[in-house]
Amino acid sequence: MDWSKAKNLLIVAFVLTNIFLIYNILDDTFKRNETQVIDGKYSGNVEQYLNDNGINLDIPIPKEMPSLPMLVVRYKNFDPDKMAKMFLGKDYNKRTETFGSGSLRREIFEKSNKELIVEGNKRLTYRNKNIEDEKQSYTLNEKTVIKMGDDFLKQHKLMKDNVELDQIYYGIEERIGDRPVYKLVYNQTYKNKFLGESYIYVYINHNGIVAMETMLLEYEKTQQQRKKIIPATEALIRAMNTILQENEKPIFIKEIEVGYYFSPTSYTESDWKGIDSGTAFPSWRITIQNGKTYFVEAYKN
Repeated sequence: MDWSKAKNLLIVAFVLTNIFLIYNILDDTFKRNETQVIDGKYSGNVEQYLNDNGINLDIPIPKEMPSLPMLVVRYKNFDPDKMAKMFLGKDYNKRTETFGSGSLRREIFEKSNKELIVEGNKRLTYRNKNIEDEKQSYTLNEKTVIKMGDDFLKQHKLMKDNVELDQIYYGIEERIGDRPVYKLVYNQTYKNKFLGESYIYVYINHNGIVAMETMLLEYEKTQQQRKKIIPATEALIRAMNTILQENEKPIFIKEIEVGYYFSPTSYTESDWKGIDSGTAFPSWRITIQNGKTYFVEAYKN
């Protein structure tokens, strides 16, 4: 037997075994540091406290508290004339208004009672006035509604890999008219987590697409530092008073999830200068039965 060769093989095997053990220890430590879990008893107490105040949960409270980084994002800029051709075709009428102390443009395109508004090159609003004031309204199969919404977004090149249908509602939307419509809520995602405040709203009745509104984000980079987030229980407690003030009881929470939220001060005209780009913070999103969503920043204060 070649003892020298055998000895070398044993040394290599020993080194590989130690590398394997060290890797698994570090990996386990990393995972324990990256994700913590809240106590089930405490979670139950919080749920009871919410119930006592008129807020019911239709889903279990998430228990995990992962460590997440911040993202740098910017709002997608649309070419107004290019989008007008896509939505309205050729030979449309165009007029321009200014807002935000006259520093930003609102471009309005019209053709055959259809309208596209492009605000600050960021927000698109489309309306088909030919069908939004229908005196009758018929319900549709949900699969049909989803196909109509998806096809419309694909046709206008707004359906991307990171855009997914999140919610569907049927009811009266005051901005659209006094007849019930389907509202399809599409959201962007980043690594399977929501990326707000970005959205596409598509409004549909039995005749077709009534309206659409969208603002989208573009991912730039991830900041390297990760921080632990607050538990979902704390986010619920923080949001409770606002939810109670803005909604009639009984209130049912339909969804609680963690993702990213880019929050300009507000969407008032004077703020539009400052919402080109910024930091999307890890946040909890709480959705109740009427579709309203509440965002709570998830980093510990």
